[in-house]
Amino acid sequence: MRKVVLFALAAFAVIGCATHKPSVPADKLWTEANEYYDSEAWDLAIGKYKTLLDQHPFDENAEEAERRIAYSYYMAKRYPEAIAAFGDFERMHPTSEHLPFVEYHLGLSYLAQATTSDRDQGSATNANTYFRNLTDRFPQSPWAERARLRMRETREMLSGHESKIALYYVRHHNISAAESRLALLLHDYPETDATAELLYAFADIYDTRHEPEGAQLARAALVQQHPDGPLAADARAHLKGDPPAEDAVPLLIAHIDGMRAQADRKELPHTVSAYPDNGAANTSTPTY
Repeated sequence: MRKVVLFALAAFAVIGCATHKPSVPADKLWTEANEYYDSEAWDLAIGKYKTLLDQHPFDENAEEAERRIAYSYYMAKRYPEAIAAFGDFERMHPTSEHLPFVEYHLGLSYLAQATTSDRDQGSATNANTYFRNLTDRFPQSPWAERARLRMRETREMLSGHESKIALYYVRHHNISAAESRLALLLHDYPETDATAELLYAFADIYDTRHEPEGAQLARAALVQQHPDGPLAADARAHLKGDPPAEDAVPLLIAHIDGMRAQADRKELPHTVSAYPDNGAANTSTPTY
């Protein structure tokens, strides 16, 4: 019996040795991975860095290998994998000097997945959040200045989305809902071009509705918020009398709030067909 047991143990040992792959030296894996990385062979680099981490998890280059895996995913345009890898890096290395780099590229990874302003804006919102976090947490980092520029891009995307919704409501004769979107833009995105364009549009809308106070405030807000913008000169030319000495934005928002109760500011929306070929689509110029 003793011989049988010894024989079985020996057999298991032989099988174990046969299935165990010999470990490649860490410096060799690191060198090969970096060669792929430097030549932009991103998928090959990822594989080598992962082998390094698998076989030598406590190697001195392990943290940098994790960062390079995430960046390689980003450069390979594998954005969901990049987001997951950068997120793992943040959780595992909360005091790393590379966190500004990681936050910036998390933002870029979400931004790369953002689509046009008429689609879901979750990716743009997430991108804006990471760029803002970077500027708040690491304001002196070189990556923070890049993030500030990117925030302008994401804020334009988000405000453009809201502006399109506002104009949709205008076309369907729901001025109250459109004004709510305008108020949101004035509160959250006052500096964006989309807000300037919507203010310009609302000045004309108020003129058409014979609401001179609203038109005056919309133009005054446009001039105050975007004095050097392309629409400011025309807005100045149409201002009647002196614009308000105080900030026109809160005055316009208060005006919008005061007009909500008017019955003619909201009509039942027309049915809009998802199939334009049946002739039901409304392509006419809106009457406000």
